[in-house]
Amino acid sequence: MLDNDANLQEANEDIVDEKIPETEDQPKQEMTQSQPSTDAGEFENAEDQQGENTTSEDSNLDKDELSVVKSEEENYDDLNLEQLLKALDKKVSSGKIHHYKRDVEALSKQIEPKLSQIFENKKEDFINAGGELKDFDAKIPEKTIYNELIRRYKSERARYYQELEKSFQNNLVIRKNLIEELKGLIGIDQAISETYKQFKNLQSRWRESGHVPRAEANNIWKTYHHHVGIFYDFLHLNREFRELDFKYNYEEKLKIIEQAEALSKMDNIQKAFRDLQELHKRWKDELGPIAKEHGETLWERFSEATKVIHEKRQFFQKNQTEVYRANYEKKKTIISQMQQLAEVEIKTHNEMQKMIRDMESLRTSFFECGHVSRSDNAEIWAMFKDVMRLFSKKRNTFYKSLKKEYSENFKQRMELVKQVETFLQTEDFAATTPKVIALQRKWKEMGAVSRKQNDKAWKLFRKACNDYFALLDERKNKLSEVEQQAFEEKDELLKKLQSKEGLDRTSIDHLIEEWTKIGSVGRKTNQINSEFVAAIENSLKQLGEDKESIASFKYELKIKLMGDRTELIQKERSQIKQRLDKAKQEQIQLETNMEFFAKSSSENPVVNKVMKDLEKQKKIIDGLQQKLDAFKRM
Repeated sequence: MLDNDANLQEANEDIVDEKIPETEDQPKQEMTQSQPSTDAGEFENAEDQQGENTTSEDSNLDKDELSVVKSEEENYDDLNLEQLLKALDKKVSSGKIHHYKRDVEALSKQIEPKLSQIFENKKEDFINAGGELKDFDAKIPEKTIYNELIRRYKSERARYYQELEKSFQNNLVIRKNLIEELKGLIGIDQAISETYKQFKNLQSRWRESGHVPRAEANNIWKTYHHHVGIFYDFLHLNREFRELDFKYNYEEKLKIIEQAEALSKMDNIQKAFRDLQELHKRWKDELGPIAKEHGETLWERFSEATKVIHEKRQFFQKNQTEVYRANYEKKKTIISQMQQLAEVEIKTHNEMQKMIRDMESLRTSFFECGHVSRSDNAEIWAMFKDVMRLFSKKRNTFYKSLKKEYSENFKQRMELVKQVETFLQTEDFAATTPKVIALQRKWKEMGAVSRKQNDKAWKLFRKACNDYFALLDERKNKLSEVEQQAFEEKDELLKKLQSKEGLDRTSIDHLIEEWTKIGSVGRKTNQINSEFVAAIENSLKQLGEDKESIASFKYELKIKLMGDRTELIQKERSQIKQRLDKAKQEQIQLETNMEFFAKSSSENPVVNKVMKDLEKQKKIIDGLQQKLDAFKRM
């Protein structure tokens, strides 16, 4: 997400990080030089040198070079004396005093002339008032504050470098001890796996030990890698661990090369140069050797990417004006694109989210363009801040409006919830149900709300609707008093039928007649009728009647139990007639097929199958015809 204007960084944001020395007198790290005149010959070192002549995070940049890679200090021209002193106090109190030398110098250049002017004004006023110059002694509170701040700055800065030098000396002792420990691993009488484990732990501690004094850096590094080589020769006795480490180092160096090649394509050469220093440091200090057959190939590839970056940096240094001007034009183009984007009309949240992503992409591109000249920086930064303010205002206005719209839509949705909840008290479900369904449709058509609001409203609305339809189902499933009484009578009659054995046809007919005289049982009609028919079928089986007679009697009983429900009877009769017509058509088709086999033997399997299908079809037709005839006897 884009930051607010207050949090926007300077236009030349991507400048050298904290690891580049702020001043020329800072204690040097264990790095080597990176001269602008680098050529291909610098990269022809053997693999076991591990890039000791490559770039480092402690490049010997002179003051002019520092002006290239250092951040543009803040512009203090428009600040008054009070504001300047506050800014100086903030830098001195930051706890990172070593980063603000240029800022302190810039602030001092602004403060001292103003203090001198105050002094001169007081002196002039004193003399004009009749005082003697020898008696003049002006006390300026601002100067006292300024002197105290400068004293604190120098004291903190000196203390920082003293502690840094002490830290370097401690790191040197640690690294010397690690080398002695490494020597002790060679030829030790223990399992090779345990020795290798100790070696990997030692490597990790070496990487974490930090920088040493510059005068000792190269020597301590060579000594360490000399003994690492001896240890690998010792490891050669156990090829498995050697190959495992070679494989790891090879893969990591490939990653470093790919990163360096990506850096060589960056427009921001200052950032690419700094990141390259980190890659060389990793290559040199963090990774061990690889198999000899890969060493030269990888090193040449890494050197080539390094050479490209150095050449681009040299070109940049020689053509600063042109490069800065090109960056200026690029940044103006990006600002123009941001301006056009900020003027696009936005109607939906998704459109605004897309605009935010596009604006963030352009903002990233703006900072990746590289620096512009000091004279153009204020202009380009002001243009950038203006377009960002325009966009922020558009975004904020949009979301304020959207929030208001969401709030109104939420109120409307909650109103629908209340309406459904009032319907829970209804007794007239026939009139109310269409209204609830209409409210559900209206809900789908309503405007959007925030996710949180939607979740809250939807849970309440869904619960109210579910509660309503649960009441509706309960009402539908509930039997009336008359239906309940009829159900109890039929249930009693059914139990009586199921408990009796040896009933004759007269008794069965009497029970059926008694059953049909009982009224409707509502929704339970089909269930209890099915149980009644099953009980009748069981009684007929006990009488010893054949299956066809029982089936015919059951079907006539089924029709009879439909009572006066004409629509059910007509539907059943129509279905039987359709099935009968279809069965007759299939019979005709089978008889036609038989004509093709008129002269064939009945022992022919095909003929035999068709004859069986034909007989089966005739039985189906007879059964359907009997069911159709049953309607005529009603």
